[in-house]
Amino acid sequence: MMNDGRDPPEDDLGEDEHDALAATGRAISGLVPMFGGVIGELITKIIPDQRTERIVRYVRDLNTRLEALEADLDAILAEPENIDLIEEGGFQAARAMSWERVDKIATMVANGLRSKDADLVRRKRLTRLLGQLDDDELVLLNAYGQSYGGDLGIWQMVNRPDPADLQSSRSEIDAEKLYEAGREHLLRLGLLCKNYRTPPRGQAPTFDTRKGDYEHSVEISYLGRLLLRHLDMASPVDARDQ
Repeated sequence: MMNDGRDPPEDDLGEDEHDALAATGRAISGLVPMFGGVIGELITKIIPDQRTERIVRYVRDLNTRLEALEADLDAILAEPENIDLIEEGGFQAARAMSWERVDKIATMVANGLRSKDADLVRRKRLTRLLGQLDDDELVLLNAYGQSYGGDLGIWQMVNRPDPADLQSSRSEIDAEKLYEAGREHLLRLGLLCKNYRTPPRGQAPTFDTRKGDYEHSVEISYLGRLLLRHLDMASPVDARDQ
């Protein structure tokens, strides 16, 4: 992985090695059916060189994971749903902003290909959900997942702004609102959920005027935990069940 998660210009390879790797990716796209359609078009015509490198990384990582799973490549290629899932991953890899993101996409696709045929169409939804998250939202989701009955220290990895108040500057308010927008997006996608507190008997629920909602905590949903499992980022609760 890269030190800051951003896409470096050389992926730790020399210029000649990089050219060779890109050429290999194009060759793979032409020779292997699963990369001969949309992926091949992406590599050779549509995307710029920088994104081509991400496609090549995706091809390499996916191939490595399928080999580790001792997957039957011929059987995988015989199913149109499998090819569709692989191509979906290729589109996302082309848009990825970091090598780490490309690796996660390859992990998601490889795990999806392990599913039985009846589940594959539905499990593709997980890959599409991943495509709707930016890297910051994925870090936030993982923090909720790892702290679900487990590691609270994970929150140190999240760039959380201090709560804004009447004395806060505009930049501080902006930072809080942008952070909250990521959490709200995760809630809308069903990856996080609200856990409303049950009031004592005879009392009405407490309304939080600042949040514009009744008092509640936010935690990861089962769907969110499922997504993390397919990224090999299982929450402690799910890791214990494996």
